[in-house]
Amino acid sequence: MDTAALTHFLTIYVLVMFRIAAMMIFAPLLGSGVIPRRVKALLAAVLAMSIARGLTPPAIPVDSLPMLAVGIAGEITFGLLMGMILSLVFIAVQWAGEVVGQQMGLNLAETFDPQYGNQGSIVGNLYFMLTLVIFISVSGHRAMIMGIRGSFDALPLLSVGITLNLLDLFLRLFEAATEIALQLAAPVLVTLLVVDLALGFIGKTMPQLNVMSAGLTVRSLVGMLVLIVGISLSSTVIRGALYVDMKAVFLTYGK
Repeated sequence: MDTAALTHFLTIYVLVMFRIAAMMIFAPLLGSGVIPRRVKALLAAVLAMSIARGLTPPAIPVDSLPMLAVGIAGEITFGLLMGMILSLVFIAVQWAGEVVGQQMGLNLAETFDPQYGNQGSIVGNLYFMLTLVIFISVSGHRAMIMGIRGSFDALPLLSVGITLNLLDLFLRLFEAATEIALQLAAPVLVTLLVVDLALGFIGKTMPQLNVMSAGLTVRSLVGMLVLIVGISLSSTVIRGALYVDMKAVFLTYGK
C-alpha cells in the first residue's frame, strides 16, 4: 500500500472511529460507567477497523486539516445523536423508576447507577437492570452493531449534515419514550393515589391516629406489591418498546 492510499484509509478510519466513539457515550450497555475507558477505546478501534475496510471512499476528498476537523465534528454530532436514540428506552424506564421510587418514599436510599456513573433510585436501577436483561435476550446488542454499520450507508462520511428524517425519528422516539415512562409508572401512581385518598378519609374519621407516619409504611408496602404483581406487564411493555426502537433504527439505517 502506497503512502497516498494509506493516508486515505487512515482518514476514513479516523472519521469512522469518532462516530463510533461518540455513539458509545450514550449507547446502552457500551456507555456504562462500569466498563473501563480503555476497553471502550479498544472496542471502538476494533469496530472502526472492521467497518472502515468495507466503506466506499467519501465523495468529498479530505485534503486539509480544517476539512478533517469539520468532518470529525460532524461525525461526533451524528454519533451522539445516534447513541441517544438507542438509549431512549433505558432513559424512559429509569425516569419511570425515579417517579415510582419518589412516590413510594424509597429515593431516600440511593444506589450507584451503572449506566451514567452517578446516584440513582432503587426502583430506577431495578427497571434499568430489567431493561438490560431484556435488551440482551432479544439480541439488541447485535442489532445495535448492525445499526452502526447501516448508519454509514444512510449517512455516508462527510455528508452535508443530519437529515430531517433523522430529526423526525428522534422526536418520534422521544415521544414514545415519554409514553413508555407513563405506562410503567401509571399503575403505581394510581394505586398510591387511592391509598392517599383512603388514608385521608381515615385521618378525618380518626384524628387521633398518626396517619403521616403510618402512611409511609403503607405506601411502601402497597407500592412493592404493585411492582411485584406488575413485573410481567412491565417486561412486556419494555420488550415491545425495544422492538419498536430497533425497528425504527433499522428502517432508518438499514437501507
